[in-house]
Amino acid sequence: MPKALFVEIEAKAGAEAEITGFLHGALATAESEPDTRDWYALRFDDSHFAVFDTFDGNLGRLKHLAGGIGRSLVVKSMSSLNGLPDITSSELVAARLPAGDAPTHRALYVPIETRLGQGRDFGEFLVEARGLVEAEPGTVAWYALRSGPNSFAIVGFFADEAAREAHLQGAVAQGLARQVGRFLDTMPEMRHADVLASKRSGWDRISSAAQQVHPEQSVRIAPKTA
Repeated sequence: MPKALFVEIEAKAGAEAEITGFLHGALATAESEPDTRDWYALRFDDSHFAVFDTFDGNLGRLKHLAGGIGRSLVVKSMSSLNGLPDITSSELVAARLPAGDAPTHRALYVPIETRLGQGRDFGEFLVEARGLVEAEPGTVAWYALRSGPNSFAIVGFFADEAAREAHLQGAVAQGLARQVGRFLDTMPEMRHADVLASKRSGWDRISSAAQQVHPEQSVRIAPKTA
């Protein structure tokens, strides 16, 4: 049952460089965690950051939260952050995994709330959207997440700014816009981020769509390609 975390972090004024350096350095810790499959450190602007990571299941996610990075963030919340990190736990609905060593410099985070009772149908849209992402050469990795009955998110990673812009003008974004008035009340916010550091895919034991992540939804994970 693949899981994910999206952890938002806000640095205090004057501590932005410290938090940037901390996230760069945290990569070594993430790489030493065998149960942490993917790990990305993101920067939205000078003071707003995030960490996105994926796991086989709850045990790996809990071990990560209790590990060195999680403990360090709690300590930094007392001096360098504006409060504790904002943690969202999710399940993977669909994913295109990164392949090889393709560069990843840009990211996109799209939190989504559906209309009441429309979560199942919207989840099916995300499963279908994964196939559209496969046709985007500049999209290095793409994850669709579900954190509640009507709460979803998309996290995408791109080779460069041109690739991110192509995705925003592409079939997935157009399809998302068509859900407004159907499954969504408004078009979701598209939050742009830079990728500071990444540990990319250790999903060697995930084959295809066999993993169940929700009673209503099966995960669709695209196979890695050379």
